[in-house]
Amino acid sequence: MEKLKVALAGTFRPIFKGDMKSVLRHSIDVLKKKSVEMGFEFIPVEKGMETLSDAEVVAKELEAKKADLVIIQNSSFADGDMILPFFHTSPRLAVWAVEETTDSGPLPLNSFCATNLYISIAGRYSNGYDKPVKWLYGNADTEIFKRRFETTVRALTAIKNLKGAKILQIGETEFGYHDLKYDTAKLNKIFGVSVERLELDEFYGEFDAAMKNGAIDAKVSDIRKESSGIVASDGDLRKSAGAEVAFEKIITKHNAAAVSFRCWPEVPGKISLMVCSTIGRLNQANSALGPDKVAATETDVLGAISMMTLKYLTKREVVLMDLSGWDMKTDSIYIWHCGNIPKSWFDKSGFKLANHFNRDQMGTVREGKMKPGELTALRFLESDASAFLANGSFYEREKPIYKGCSSWMNDLKVNGQRTSSQDFMNTLLVNAVPHHLAYVDEDATTDVNEFCSWLGIGVMNPIPYKDYLQRPAPLGKQNLNPKF
Repeated sequence: MEKLKVALAGTFRPIFKGDMKSVLRHSIDVLKKKSVEMGFEFIPVEKGMETLSDAEVVAKELEAKKADLVIIQNSSFADGDMILPFFHTSPRLAVWAVEETTDSGPLPLNSFCATNLYISIAGRYSNGYDKPVKWLYGNADTEIFKRRFETTVRALTAIKNLKGAKILQIGETEFGYHDLKYDTAKLNKIFGVSVERLELDEFYGEFDAAMKNGAIDAKVSDIRKESSGIVASDGDLRKSAGAEVAFEKIITKHNAAAVSFRCWPEVPGKISLMVCSTIGRLNQANSALGPDKVAATETDVLGAISMMTLKYLTKREVVLMDLSGWDMKTDSIYIWHCGNIPKSWFDKSGFKLANHFNRDQMGTVREGKMKPGELTALRFLESDASAFLANGSFYEREKPIYKGCSSWMNDLKVNGQRTSSQDFMNTLLVNAVPHHLAYVDEDATTDVNEFCSWLGIGVMNPIPYKDYLQRPAPLGKQNLNPKF
């Protein structure tokens, strides 16, 4: 992944008596260490800005260095004019208030007042500046600063890596799945991504070439070693390896960050293979494509973007699943798909390589129960720039469990707010959320909200269940956070 470039510049007003130079110096030292820990590029401005002229020079220097985020630290109070040059040169801004350096006598820095001034100017009095500005508070080693700063770095890193990313759609949008259609122009406007459409024939050609290549033997061996049992035929394992090589060739050839694939009905008819287990392997960190690529089934481009976002935020393996059941007695919901998830998502029993649940003589899928634990679900909708964001926990349960890969989820939340399964389902259905959700196996609620806020994406809040017909509220009302 491409590194985020984070710049820090401090404001000084020498008439204040606090040791503003030491404040800035300490902050630079801490962020240098943090840059190594988090993997961002740090661009410190060692000398404090005292005048508007200083700020103009620094703003142009940081623009030339292509800083993605400019943090203006009010190392002391300074003129409000000094933020103005950064409105014209900085893609993203944060303003940082530090703690006072003494507890009596003359006010040493008046830093918080300066940050209040700068944030207000940016938000209401900036003559057309319409981007959000993040406020930061505390000395560089305090918990509140670290939490807010680290959240911003993760979110902006994800945004930077999405911008310019190419997603391949191989085949037409899946048969009958009208909720997976999308507006390419809106996707580009919101996320900065592009979509390149390929015909299935390109996949068939690479698949045929791979099947004639002895290189797939090593992949077949790896496929066998990962499983805890094999029901599928040797021929289907070889075809799964061939499909994996085909995807690798296509993704590399087109320099794509993600692929969404029309996996049925034509493909099983043409090559007698379900590619489910192959998709699972492509989403593993040890994939030959590297840990940052994403593969989505059923030509779900927005599902792929949702997966990419979770992966870029957390650096963990992600999955795309159906919501296929609801048990009101246990207040839980059933998450299922055909058998397309990474090895790390299965419980201690692992998975067996089996035939597809409704194609009894055709492999290959990964069949097993998903591991217990906390997770985050995400789905973007480009039509109104919104997101469904939820949390829950997979838990141990014997039945009902169906063929494929699945688990039951309870302890449900929508946008961090605890909900019943009834309100969870109601929120999803009233908002007409598409039937695929992306998942990651940790709580990413804070980071996803930050990501959405920078991009102006509204995050849905719970809609309590009622017996009468309910309609979704407009963006920015009731069920959505307001856009910046």
